[in-house]
Amino acid sequence: MHFKIVILTRVRLVEAEVDSLLAVLDLPDQIRTHDGSVASAKEAFLMLLRRLSEPARLCDIEMMFGWERSRVSRMATTTARLIYERWHHLLEGDTRRLTPTKLLHFSHVLRIKGCPLAGCWSFGDGRRKKHLRPVRNQRLVYNGWVRGHCLAWLALITPDGIIVFLFGPVEGRRHDQTVLNESGLLAWLDQHSHGPNGEHLVIYCDAGYAMTNRLIVPYTGAQLTADQRRFNYEMSRVREAVEWGFAGVTRSWAFLQQHRQRLLLEPLGLWYIVATLLTNAVNILRPNQISQYFSCPPPSLEEYFSGYPDDYHRE
Repeated sequence: MHFKIVILTRVRLVEAEVDSLLAVLDLPDQIRTHDGSVASAKEAFLMLLRRLSEPARLCDIEMMFGWERSRVSRMATTTARLIYERWHHLLEGDTRRLTPTKLLHFSHVLRIKGCPLAGCWSFGDGRRKKHLRPVRNQRLVYNGWVRGHCLAWLALITPDGIIVFLFGPVEGRRHDQTVLNESGLLAWLDQHSHGPNGEHLVIYCDAGYAMTNRLIVPYTGAQLTADQRRFNYEMSRVREAVEWGFAGVTRSWAFLQQHRQRLLLEPLGLWYIVATLLTNAVNILRPNQISQYFSCPPPSLEEYFSGYPDDYHRE
C-alpha cells in the first residue's frame, strides 16, 4: 500500500506524523475486527484518519484502500474503540499530568495574558452537536435552543491548547448544569484544583452554570457596576482565545460536521471522543494557536500519551 497518498484534506498529516502517533498510541501490531478482517496498525489507523478527515462516502474510501466498504467501516470503528479504551483517561482529568504545580503554572500564564481572575487555570464550555432525528426517543435529544436533535458535551481546555476534560454524550434536552452535575467535574475540582502549597485555583465557565468555590461564572443582572462589566469583558476576551480549541475538533475532523449523522445508528460519541484525542495529538505535533497566543507550549507526545485507565481510577 502506498502510504504517501493524500490521507487527510484538512489536517494533512504526513507519514512522519502518522508514524510518530503510532509510536505512542500503543496499538497492537495487527488489528482484527469481530468478523476476522485483519490489517496492520498503520493501515487501520490510516483508515480511521481518512474516515474522520472529511464527510466522504465509504465508496470513495474503499477505492483508496482497496477494501470493501463495510470492512473499511468496521476496521475504522475497531481502531477507534482501541484508542478510546487505551486513552480515554486523558480526557477525564489526568492527574498524572495535571499536577498542582502544572495547574498553578497555567494560572500564571493566563494572568500574564490579562486574565483578571486570580487562580484561573482553565476554561469550560458546554457544546451541543446537532444530528438527524433519531428513529426513537426523539424528545430526549431535542433541544429548543438549537432547534434540533443534538447531543450535549462538557469540555475543559488549558492554555497549552489541550482539551483535558470531556464529558458526554448526554441527551440534548439536558440543561448545562445537569450535564455538569453528572460529569463528576465538580468533585474532581474539589479534590485536585489547588496549587502545590494549597493555593486556591478555579476554572471559568459561562453563565449557564451555577457558581461554586471552584467554578466561577460571569456577573449577571441588569445593574452591574463598572468593575463587574469590565471583569466580564476582560474574561470574555481571554476566554475567546481558548474557544478556538473547542471549534478545532470539528474543524480538523470534518466528518463530525455532518448534521446527517443519525443517532443510535452510528457510534457518534466514540467518533467525537477519539477525534478530541487526535486533535490534542495534532496540537502537540504542530504549533497550535492557543499555545502560541499564551506562550504556553504543550507537552510532548510521550508526556501526553502516558499512564493507564486503571492507574487513573486507583488514584
